[in-house]
Amino acid sequence: MPLGSNMHLSNFALFPSLAFFRISGFFPNIMAARCQRLPKDIFMRIGLHLIRSSATFLCGFALLSLGHLSIAAKPVQQEQAADAAPAAGQPSAPAAPQAAAGAYVPAVDVLPESTAGVVRIPELPSFCDAWERTQIGLLLASAEMQPFLDDQRERARTYFDSLDRKIGLKPDDLYEIASGEVVVAWMAFPDDKRRPYALSVIADVRDRKAEADAAADKIDAELKAGGATRKDVTHGGETIRVYRTKPKPGQLKIEEIALTWNDQRFIAADRASVIQDALDVLAEKSPAKAFSARPSFQQVLAESSTAIESASDQGATLCWQWYAEPFAMGRILREVFEYDRRDDLDVIELLERQGFGVIEAVGGVGVVAGQRFDILHSGIVLAPGKLTKAARMLQAKNSIRLPIPAWPTDDSGAFFRFNWELESAFWAAESLVNDALGEDLFRPMIEGIRDDPEGPQIDIAKDFLPNLENEVILITDNTLPAGPESDRMLVALRIKNADVVAKVVQKAMEVEPDAIKLEVAEFDVWRVERGKNDSDDIDAQLAALGFDEDIEDEESAPLLNHWAIAVVKGPQPDGADYLMFSSHSELLVKLGQRVRSGALGNDLASTEATRTIVAAIDDLNAGNLVTYDSVFHPSIALRARYELLRKGELKDSDSLIANLLRRIVENGEEGEPDPIQAGKLPPFESIKQFFTSGGAFWQKTDSGWTMTGFLMAK
Repeated sequence: MPLGSNMHLSNFALFPSLAFFRISGFFPNIMAARCQRLPKDIFMRIGLHLIRSSATFLCGFALLSLGHLSIAAKPVQQEQAADAAPAAGQPSAPAAPQAAAGAYVPAVDVLPESTAGVVRIPELPSFCDAWERTQIGLLLASAEMQPFLDDQRERARTYFDSLDRKIGLKPDDLYEIASGEVVVAWMAFPDDKRRPYALSVIADVRDRKAEADAAADKIDAELKAGGATRKDVTHGGETIRVYRTKPKPGQLKIEEIALTWNDQRFIAADRASVIQDALDVLAEKSPAKAFSARPSFQQVLAESSTAIESASDQGATLCWQWYAEPFAMGRILREVFEYDRRDDLDVIELLERQGFGVIEAVGGVGVVAGQRFDILHSGIVLAPGKLTKAARMLQAKNSIRLPIPAWPTDDSGAFFRFNWELESAFWAAESLVNDALGEDLFRPMIEGIRDDPEGPQIDIAKDFLPNLENEVILITDNTLPAGPESDRMLVALRIKNADVVAKVVQKAMEVEPDAIKLEVAEFDVWRVERGKNDSDDIDAQLAALGFDEDIEDEESAPLLNHWAIAVVKGPQPDGADYLMFSSHSELLVKLGQRVRSGALGNDLASTEATRTIVAAIDDLNAGNLVTYDSVFHPSIALRARYELLRKGELKDSDSLIANLLRRIVENGEEGEPDPIQAGKLPPFESIKQFFTSGGAFWQKTDSGWTMTGFLMAK
């Protein structure tokens, strides 16, 4: 996924929730209801894991609309004609007992019913050709990037060794042996407590048998050199090589790698039984299409393919198809990344109990290297049932897509807009919070915020929530020269009665010890700098409550140290009013003054790049109804943090995005200060021409949501 698009959406999840809960007294009143009066930061530390996990899950679906994976290819019309899935509600063609003798059976038809997630590359060689024509491909081939990439090749091989350690195959091996499709699949084995999942790769190797033989010999030598033992097993006339890898000190799991291949396909897995099941299907001992006949799989791919075809992007190459059952894959990924909850709260089970299991599947189709779009992705979130319990938080609404307002400036890196029933979503969270905490604390917390004489005495139910419109806007920008304070963000909630909401904010800020009122003539602005006045004895208080073990790591590096808030009225009579949050008070004042004055000129909507994206959304978005739409310009959005990374100064940045990136990129397992040698990256100005702008939108449907995202071609 493009770095800029993903991270900006996560801003929306993390920043407004922390800011709003902080000013409203959300955290102190939950703790007051549970164990008398305690400083607010205690529950902020304890509850942050739940808030982040839930927000990440909910907003993860938005990120999917921007996910442009580099996977692979065949001309769209050719692939669809050869392998079209039946439309939803239509009977599938009668499944032949088995393919004609010697005919190639598509890999998805071989997968078992336990399959939870699939990524399919229709034709790997064609993908490689198409990807090289994209701007990302051209960037990686540019002379400016070669010093950095030369240094990264070995690191990349090491990174992808995670695939090798599971199934023996490396990406380099797949490139050499695959003449057609490559399918990566994850299967769930919930009854196996030590290894509750399996990973398998199936590659079409027709006309590349010699290369497959060579790859198998290389894998054999590498595994044996690493201490693995091999046993050959015959199943259905095929030989399966089964390796047991040498366990690491203290390792309880016995790692298994299994391989088999013939003239048609190469199958690798981390369970021999997975390969045996596949061979039984190919030998007609078991029925085919145990997975691919699944209605949700067929519906996701059929509707996504139809949307891609309707875009009519000439010359585009079908690049990837993917499908996942989110909760099954969530459990698998938790095991893959060896995530230790360190507490008794299972967020996946919590969300299932709270109705989010209505989301049956997600998936999509992508094409690359078209005349209009460099990358175009269309996907589906399949949720055909009724939203119940906390899942009612997902009740987004379709609204007519309005023009981008005039107040975001032309130096904005991204514009995101959500049409979301905020008041309903807030009350829907009640059962989630109570379930997570094991007590009915949500309503007492709301009442405490209203009635506590030492608190803000805000009536959220009466004065705040009813005055929220259903529109949320997120703006990101950055300032040059790049420095620790460059990355900025602003969230604007459209409101109804600005005077009432302004009074709510004023009351909250008057009891906020870290709040400072700024001197701004047009409207009241408060700046809050976290942790200056009320957290000196937090660690001692946490220890007294028994929360001293796991909380420190969660809060050791705050993702947001300061923020600002204001209510801004638009020009009357037709101007919109907003409740604005920002990571930087300067950005809030700048954009707030544009809202207040109705200023025109130098606006984001008037730039040529933005107009091009909006025109593309107009053409792709039949009916002009959306629950979410966005415009993003990576050449602006990425410039500051890229330069900070290149200069080794990202660690000094105080932005939320940079803090997240720093945790991911700048500190390897061994604690190296710059393990990727970012200093060898070229200056951003020399490569920014490769970063094309893009957009995305979602629509609510009777069965869930459709999601579309794209990057423009040059």
